[in-house]
Amino acid sequence: MIRLIHRLTNDSTSFFVHVDRKTDDRTYHEVLEGVGHCPNVYFLKRHKCDWGGFGHVAATLEGITEIFRTHTSFDYAILLTGQDYPIKSTRHIAAFFEEHQGKLFLEFFPLPNDEWQNRGIVGGMDRIEAWHSRVFKRHLWFPPGRGFPIKRKFLRGFKPFGGSSYWCLPRECIEYIYELITQNRAFVSFFKYVDVPDEIFFQTIILNSPFERLAVNDNLQYTDWKDPDAGSPAILCTSDFGKLLSSPKLFARKFDVSIDAEVLDLIDQEILDENRQAAMK
Repeated sequence: MIRLIHRLTNDSTSFFVHVDRKTDDRTYHEVLEGVGHCPNVYFLKRHKCDWGGFGHVAATLEGITEIFRTHTSFDYAILLTGQDYPIKSTRHIAAFFEEHQGKLFLEFFPLPNDEWQNRGIVGGMDRIEAWHSRVFKRHLWFPPGRGFPIKRKFLRGFKPFGGSSYWCLPRECIEYIYELITQNRAFVSFFKYVDVPDEIFFQTIILNSPFERLAVNDNLQYTDWKDPDAGSPAILCTSDFGKLLSSPKLFARKFDVSIDAEVLDLIDQEILDENRQAAMK
């Protein structure tokens, strides 16, 4: 995360950093010492982020709220993790968003969808129609049936959409989301019992809003799903560098410096070094 922030820092960027409440104090203080002194870095209230739980959404909403609380000026908000990294220079990224000003970049599809299947239920509607909770690292879910007859109805006035958790959204859309979560607390509360809500929450807001016509079905992230059943994209290594070099995407994930840090060095040297790129032209 420290390397990511330093790489993306310029005069027009701000960072709202969330560190999982489950993260140990040593790691948290390493991040704090690494970027806490930067005037453009804000640390958010920490939420517990269990995989598939509401914590990821809560942390993102915390960041959106803090953006407006601090009166931060911005054109685009980009949701990244500490395992992401740019594969285009900050100059290229800024030029891209200037060229596509007002467009929303996220993956989306209507639910039910054939690609989402769980426990034999096609379409992902089990994420919504059953009650889900996470207690002491255990995923508890209560599907409609004899023991738990209540089938959850989706929010009135909304159709469900899903997609990747990560997005790049213009200020006007972020303002719309902020207004909705402030005024419609029932919407937020509903998703506390949805399974993997970060893959449904923002898509549902956007694709049921006036911003739907501006949505581009691309989250601008390169990922490699070598094993579709793994539940997570592959860790990118030096052997993937050629694909990263030729990709039109702005960012890539997932990286893990404990497995392969050299790939980030290659990206820095061969892609992000603007002096080198200028000399090659």
